[in-house]
Amino acid sequence: MVLEKEMPDKDKIFTEMLNQYEKLAFSICYKMTGSYFDAEDLTQETFLSIYKSLGSFDGNNPGGFVTRIAVNKCLDFLKRADRRAVPTEENVLLENASSVPPPEERVLQEETKRELVKACSTLKPPYNQVATDYYCNGMTAAQIAGITGKKLKTVQTQVRRAKEMLRKKARKEGII
Repeated sequence: MVLEKEMPDKDKIFTEMLNQYEKLAFSICYKMTGSYFDAEDLTQETFLSIYKSLGSFDGNNPGGFVTRIAVNKCLDFLKRADRRAVPTEENVLLENASSVPPPEERVLQEETKRELVKACSTLKPPYNQVATDYYCNGMTAAQIAGITGKKLKTVQTQVRRAKEMLRKKARKEGII
């Protein structure tokens, strides 16, 4: 009995912790969940856990104690929320959508590629082949240099000049 009178009252300690750290716990919960209402619920759960575990709390670093419990409550909540999430029809469709473009877009891409091949072929040599390899066949300057035996800088210069020629041709034809 003497020990109980010497020990601080559990309710008093809890009330002091609640008054001092309630806003901290709420802000942690709100930052982690992004929901005001979930943060309120988790703050209540945090302080319920604190009250239940006050017997094992040594009194050192109460802010850290509150923070640790609040973070753990939020992590548990977020794990449960992920498991409870039901995929919506739109999400399922987006996840299962193929990477193949729609038919209209495919036709436009094919037409654009044909026009690009045609424009590249009208350039003077060696720019016609470099432009075709680079822009139509998707080769890098290093790959073109390896195949043709030219220096990399030479191919890079030819690609840049071919690009400028194609740009002038597109402006002249009113494409750009």
